Amino acid sequence: MGSRVGRSTAVVAAAFVASGAALAATDPVAALSASLKAAKAQRSVHYVAEFAGRNPQTGGDEHVTIVGDAAADRGVQRITFRADGRAGRVTVAVVKAKAYVRGDAFTLENYMGFASAAAAADAGRWLVVSKGGFATVAEGVRLASAIEELRLPAPLTLRPRTSIGGIRVFGISGAVARFGHRYTETVFVRASGVPLPVMEVGHGGGNLLSVRFSRWNERVSVSAPAGARPAP
Repeated sequence: MGSRVGRSTAVVAAAFVASGAALAATDPVAALSASLKAAKAQRSVHYVAEFAGRNPQTGGDEHVTIVGDAAADRGVQRITFRADGRAGRVTVAVVKAKAYVRGDAFTLENYMGFASAAAAADAGRWLVVSKGGFATVAEGVRLASAIEELRLPAPLTLRPRTSIGGIRVFGISGAVARFGHRYTETVFVRASGVPLPVMEVGHGGGNLLSVRFSRWNERVSVSAPAGARPAP
């Protein structure tokens, strides 16, 4: 990875923090790695994710909006789910090593995968997820796993500089399998200063997704909800 510029990966990553443009011009794999490393070193991030497309299992059209705040040991996702002309909401909270869920019956069943009877019985209640289901529910909620979802396998391609929300960025594009389809995705990274990700966009199989990152290092106030009952 570092052979094209004749330096070790560690030196390349450190140089990129000081001069994003220099590394971006030489090695997109190292540039993305440095961006993810820099992002994970922050205290927190706010993000808004959008997915619009077809469910690979049901074949129905879906739209998902996730407004999230992620810190190292905790995070929260406020999810709006739309499908078949209906809409619902669910909140996922992770505090240290426990995950909690609260939503309406429609979203618990059709987005979270609860059985119909359980979704109806537990609608509106805080539920604590068992250890066996923690990894699936907590994926992408805390900072490290949220940032790790931006990782793209080689080969990667650099994209020209542009501006997003007044921030100068360059893109790093690659292909990855998501939702049963092959996606082409681009992670846009700050072109100067600390190389934090600004936005990700992707498309595949007629589906579209985007994630916008902002408000780095703000305090994330998420506490374990009182009285949570075990999830079915």
